[in-house]
Amino acid sequence: MEKKSLADADRALIQRFIDTYFETAAPRYNIAPQQGNPKNFIPIVRAGAEGTPELAVVQWWLPPSWSKEPRVKFSTFNARIESVGTLASFRESLKKRRCLIPASGWYEWQELPAGNLPWFIHPSDDDLLFFAGLWDRWGHGGEIIESCTIIVGPADESVRPFRDRAPYTVADGDIRAWLDPARQDADTALGLLRPFAPEAVAAHRVGKRINSARNDDAKLMDALPEEV
Repeated sequence: MEKKSLADADRALIQRFIDTYFETAAPRYNIAPQQGNPKNFIPIVRAGAEGTPELAVVQWWLPPSWSKEPRVKFSTFNARIESVGTLASFRESLKKRRCLIPASGWYEWQELPAGNLPWFIHPSDDDLLFFAGLWDRWGHGGEIIESCTIIVGPADESVRPFRDRAPYTVADGDIRAWLDPARQDADTALGLLRPFAPEAVAAHRVGKRINSARNDDAKLMDALPEEV
């Protein structure tokens, strides 16, 4: 099977996982990373025990497996591409526990002298985005927490007007390699990461209600005139 056909098949399989998940799960529109709150857990796609993709719902804030406590005092909901391969919190997961995190987009605050403005960055074709991420499993005394982090790096030209950092992804043709836990060379894994292509994303202004995680409805994503 040609690489493009494999990529199409892999993306279609992941899409089926997501469709099945949302048959019972309510859609979310303003998820904040939080420890210990299952309401804010998010779906990820990872390699299962047999190496085939599976969907899991995990905490978006990664306590590394070696942590003595289930809650960590430092932020691990994002992992910087510049250091993800060397930091103890992430380096083993980069080798063995990589995942994809589906999303319809993400919010960014544009810093301006007159005040910050929120934007919604989303796929230009209204499809799903897949953030590159890592997952881990913490366990102690019978308690198990599975969790994830999103890998971020320097923004490209499409996101840079709003923020200098952005989530990273992998090309559709690299999905299989990214998820494969048997491929444990960290440098090779890092070489698969990239910002979203400029033509793949679009952005529009949204209201400041996104500033509160208590607000969680579809209207948060509605476009506002840029002069508002």
